[in-house]
Order: sequence, then structure tokens, then C-alpha cells
Amino acid sequence: MERDVELIKRRMLLEMQKKLLRASQPERKEVVDYERIFVEHLTDDGRMMYEKAVEQYGEEARRIAEKLGRLYHSGRLQGLMNAETVYWVFREVGLPIKIETRIVYKKGGEVKSIGEMLRGED
Repeated sequence: MERDVELIKRRMLLEMQKKLLRASQPERKEVVDYERIFVEHLTDDGRMMYEKAVEQYGEEARRIAEKLGRLYHSGRLQGLMNAETVYWVFREVGLPIKIETRIVYKKGGEVKSIGEMLRGED
């Protein structure tokens, strides 16, 4: 009988120790990568435009992507963003993305830039 009581005390003590140990361990909060969520909602050309923004603006572009990722995560934004949308979002916040543009001339299956055409006329 006395032995049973001692065994019950030990079990109770062990259970209390387990509870204390669980309570003292910090809870692991799920870390959400909002930038990754944003990138997942980009089309291929949208992803390329975002990469250009990161090249030009670095951390500022990542902060904008994080905020947009939060909007996607909360459900306030839906659907995919293409390059044009990404360009205009960054332009609206004051970070216009500079993109390389070329004007080409096609004649007889040959493609020449305007610069090449003007040099050829000399």
C-alpha cells in the first residue's frame, strides 16, 4: 500500500515536471515569408520585372514585395501580377523601374536597330 502511494506521488511529480517544462519552452511561431508569397503570385514576366526592381532598388523593393505578400496572405489581393502590373505598382510608390527599350526595324527578314539603320545611311 505504502509502495503504491509512493509510486503515485512519483508519477504526479513527473507529470508536473513535464507541464513545467512545456510551459517554460517558448512557443514556436510560424515564420511567414511574405516576399516568397508575393513572388509565387507573379507571372514569368512579372517575376522578371520584380527582379529588375530588386536590382535597381534593393531592400526597398523587397519591403514593397513583403507588403504585397501580406496582402496576398490576408486575402485582400488575389490573382497573378504580370510585368505591367508590377511596373505600375512600383511606379505608384515612387520607384519607377527602368527597363531597356529598343526600337528595331525589320526588312526582308533582317532585324536592325534604329542606330544601325542610321549608321548605315552615312
